[in-house]
Amino acid sequence: MMRIILFFLTLFMLNGCGTGAANSPFAALRPVAPEVSLKNFELIKVGLTEQTYRLRLYIKNPNAFPLPIQALNYQLFINNKSFAKGAANQPIMIPALGDGYVETDINSNIADVVAGWQEWFSLAKRTVDYRIAGDVGLSSWAIPIPFQYADKVDLLIKQ
Repeated sequence: MMRIILFFLTLFMLNGCGTGAANSPFAALRPVAPEVSLKNFELIKVGLTEQTYRLRLYIKNPNAFPLPIQALNYQLFINNKSFAKGAANQPIMIPALGDGYVETDINSNIADVVAGWQEWFSLAKRTVDYRIAGDVGLSSWAIPIPFQYADKVDLLIKQ
């Protein structure tokens, strides 16, 4: 009798591994990646070697339970070119099926931007493609949840 119970217990646990994980009874407990998108992009400081931007990130929770976000690590790409990497370590609770905002600062190397000034000025007051990719660390989940989102944003550069 004990062997039968052990067999079914092992079979049940193996069902949660590999390709059958989506049909596992525990799949509903695994958080779905939030949608993280860029809502505001503001230049706040220009230095000799780098500039600092303040980003306002919109976070939409597709889960039926709150997401207690402890950390957010990301990389921002503009027109398929790496622009900057950043992190937000301010805790925020995103309600179930709700949304919220995080403001964070990023630094970019001025040499990279200067090299692309011709392209940047030609894009003034136009829409650019962006992609943001990274992971979200939750206080209630041990493994960071990867995310990726791409969209267009209006680029407003004063000449």
